[in-house]
Amino acid sequence: MTVLGVDVGGTYTKWAALDGDTVTASGTVPTPPGPDETVKLAASLAPHAEAIGIGLPGHVDRDTGTALFVPNPPGDWDGYPVAARLRELAGVPVSVVNDARAFARAELELGAARGLADVLFAVLGTGVGGAVALRGAVLAGPRDNLGELGHLTVSPGGSACCCGNRGCLETFAAGPGIVRAFSPGTVAAGTVAAGTVAEVAEAARAGDGRAVEAFERAGWALGVALGDAAALLGVGSVVVGGGVSGALDLMRSALHAELARRRPLIGDLAVLPAALGPLAGAIGAALFGRRSG
Repeated sequence: MTVLGVDVGGTYTKWAALDGDTVTASGTVPTPPGPDETVKLAASLAPHAEAIGIGLPGHVDRDTGTALFVPNPPGDWDGYPVAARLRELAGVPVSVVNDARAFARAELELGAARGLADVLFAVLGTGVGGAVALRGAVLAGPRDNLGELGHLTVSPGGSACCCGNRGCLETFAAGPGIVRAFSPGTVAAGTVAAGTVAEVAEAARAGDGRAVEAFERAGWALGVALGDAAALLGVGSVVVGGGVSGALDLMRSALHAELARRRPLIGDLAVLPAALGPLAGAIGAALFGRRSG
């Protein structure tokens, strides 16, 4: 059975065709300017698929396949009937899932968390997604929203976040937050130019103090959020992925310093890089899509 998995991001959309546990085709394209265009793209990728799973960076109603709160991709997604429209275009069963839950499912079944039962997941990209697995199951919540690490407050009174809060982890450790810290005033909230985070990482590795500080700030914020989540849930491992996680090495020192400060309560929290690379979300979406086929 061939299943198409689509991972819609704020900047890029990734896709993977899964036959069994094998990826037979994959790709990355800029995220289209709105939900209609994105759904048409997904349908165009599925000429031989028997089912489709699509992951969205926000809250969704899994039962109806409707987007509820999806702030980062271009266009107005809120209330958009993703599953109904995609079924109409592609003629196959469709599952809609939160992208972080899709990422977690892939890494739990096929990646870095395989064999682990209780795990946190953090996805660093244009936004910051999160998920929780307990006793080997990825938890969902009523709006597919359980595990929103990106919207934990790490600095009360900090920068405004798209969720309506201030000082969320996402404002520090997502791509736009890192870019703003490196070059204040040049990037609007919720947006990031292609390659910009990679350029900041390159500058940091070349010794640029501002770039180094931007990633240290992101690592500190990630440590605060993960420490709070570990204190609440009692887990001992976290898997970090997403497009920004390629610079995890630049965050590790500040991240581990913050986790070490919390060690008396949370113990040793193992921070593992995702094993499935940038396709993890698409693979996870396909795994969810397989259920609908």
